[in-house]
Amino acid sequence: MAGTTLTDIFLAKLARCPYPAFFAGFEPEFRARCQAHGVPFVQRDERSATIDEPIVDILSFLRPLDFTHFLCVNASLPFLAVETITSFLDDCLAHDREPAFGVIRRLNHFMSIDRQALNFDGSARTINTKTVDPVLEFAHALYFFSKDYFFREGRYWDWSTVRLIEIADKLQVVDVDTEEDFRIAEALWTGLHNHGRP
Repeated sequence: MAGTTLTDIFLAKLARCPYPAFFAGFEPEFRARCQAHGVPFVQRDERSATIDEPIVDILSFLRPLDFTHFLCVNASLPFLAVETITSFLDDCLAHDREPAFGVIRRLNHFMSIDRQALNFDGSARTINTKTVDPVLEFAHALYFFSKDYFFREGRYWDWSTVRLIEIADKLQVVDVDTEEDFRIAEALWTGLHNHGRP
């Protein structure tokens, strides 16, 4: 991506993180990239790297690690700042290690597939975004959870009690999941770097 890779961008951040950090991967190329950046590598098996569920099998490599809590960071977010990762973790530690999830506040009109107004009056005569109720969108960026709870319950947390931590800078949660996402992220990356912004 613009002369680098999503993996290298992410590993450069982990190398600067003041907390213990590691990268978990299956393919040998990931081990080599970790060595180049000085980031500890944790080996995943092929099944954990290729299945979509259950989540405890996907993250099975966490079981033997000597930590009570984890902060999973999405490696497909090229603009997520190490300072955001660190402040998120600082916040989690300051709140007695309660489970937490990153979210984004959205001010727009949202409608379900069956055309039900979700956060606005369906009889409104205008579509002024200043009048809608904000919604919280999953950022899919930062997941903080207890290892014991995760492997006992088979999920990260209880949705009724998980702390939701807002990520204010929406650029930081640009997620590369598709070819289109990649083209958009690469154009943003190139444009920002050409204007002196990291």
